[in-house]
Amino acid sequence: MIFVLIVLWLAAIILLATNFGDPAVRWLAAVAFCGGSGAMASVIEDFVRPFAARHELGLTADWALYITLTIFSLLSYYGLPYCYVRFAGHYHPGRLKPRVWRMLRYALLLPPVLMLLFTQYYPPNYTVLTLWAAPYILFGTVLLLSKREWEPWRKQAHWMVTLVVVPAVVFALVMNYMLPGIFGIYDMWRYNIWTILLAFSLFVVALFKYGFLGVQLLIERRKLDMTMRAITSGTAILNHAIKNDLAKVRLFCDKIQTSALQSGQGELASDVAVIERAADHVQELLDRVHHRTQDIALKKERHSLKELVEEALRMLEPMMAQIRILWKEDDGAAAEVYCDRAQTLEVLNNIITNAVEAMPRGGTLTVAVTQTKKTWTIEIRDTGTGIEKDKLRKVLEPFYTTKTGSKRNFGLGLAYCYQVMKKHGGTLEIDSVPKQGTGVYLHFPKGKGGAKPHERDSSHDRRRR
Repeated sequence: MIFVLIVLWLAAIILLATNFGDPAVRWLAAVAFCGGSGAMASVIEDFVRPFAARHELGLTADWALYITLTIFSLLSYYGLPYCYVRFAGHYHPGRLKPRVWRMLRYALLLPPVLMLLFTQYYPPNYTVLTLWAAPYILFGTVLLLSKREWEPWRKQAHWMVTLVVVPAVVFALVMNYMLPGIFGIYDMWRYNIWTILLAFSLFVVALFKYGFLGVQLLIERRKLDMTMRAITSGTAILNHAIKNDLAKVRLFCDKIQTSALQSGQGELASDVAVIERAADHVQELLDRVHHRTQDIALKKERHSLKELVEEALRMLEPMMAQIRILWKEDDGAAAEVYCDRAQTLEVLNNIITNAVEAMPRGGTLTVAVTQTKKTWTIEIRDTGTGIEKDKLRKVLEPFYTTKTGSKRNFGLGLAYCYQVMKKHGGTLEIDSVPKQGTGVYLHFPKGKGGAKPHERDSSHDRRRR
């Protein structure tokens, strides 16, 4: 049980430390803490109290340990079902309105409060406990399993959460509640260690490979931020140094060219002109790199995301003669956020251009502006060549490019897009299937600094057709 205690409380700490702002994450951390509390009660009962008795620490110490044991036991038995259904409600509210959920959070407290008032504390009355704990856990499980995601990256993240959470909690329902409450079979909770071990293993894998409730995104964001800061600093220094030397090159080229023309050395003047053009080309390339890597200052105003997308499509219309544009049914008409118009248009131009270049023989460009509980999302999906899985994880890295045939591509387009979205407090997600196409999702935050404060949030899971 010491192992169970460590891994569950460690999981709770990791979740809270990395994504505390998400209420679903906080309630899942509470589920892990309640599960660990049961392990703590077992440790006190099996090891700490016998140790105190062997060393004759006295009745007072034993009584204090018994009280502590009882508190952790109650946290486990009463807290786990309540926290689990609260987690499920935030993760997938289903068809219930937010006002209904606000009322339910108080009503759901009634059974555990009544048990505290009218039944024995330890061990609990398993029959009464099962009567309300089982419906809580089953209802929460139905909510989790009924959640539907349509974008591939969201679908993968959802099923990873489901695989980590649902089996462990349902197994605990059987071992901790139903067997003692219905069949009078006790101490089967000790077998929970196997499902908890499996759940923690999947949790660790998700953290580093797939992402778990936004945690991996935070890790990747820190790595990208450090890379972008290093490149920003380096290109600024390089730009300054080369610009000074190029100014000297131009100065002496002018002097040599003037002298060559005056002395009738036309061939020398032509050679110097080649050097000048080369210097201008180097300066142009340097300016382009510096522009894409420098720190971005935003001028935020309220803009319609759908209108920005339409404007970007109009600007790129000449290069889309063979492209069919398909607008999905969406909530885009209501999407207004505070953003920098010029920077957002540049991001859209980059992404749409990438999509068009991925469909050299034509194809379909699917566009939508949709919403979740916390964000407005621009989705841009092509039916082009797609990106291999091993390359997909690198496309946001500066100077990485899949366009190996182009000498004018520096691999800074998506890195720049990421930087702009980060400055807006948003995120950029990409999913791709080779030979089927690529989808890019730009998530703009709602609420303070994001969307209009008075706009109405629809269900997180409004189906998009």
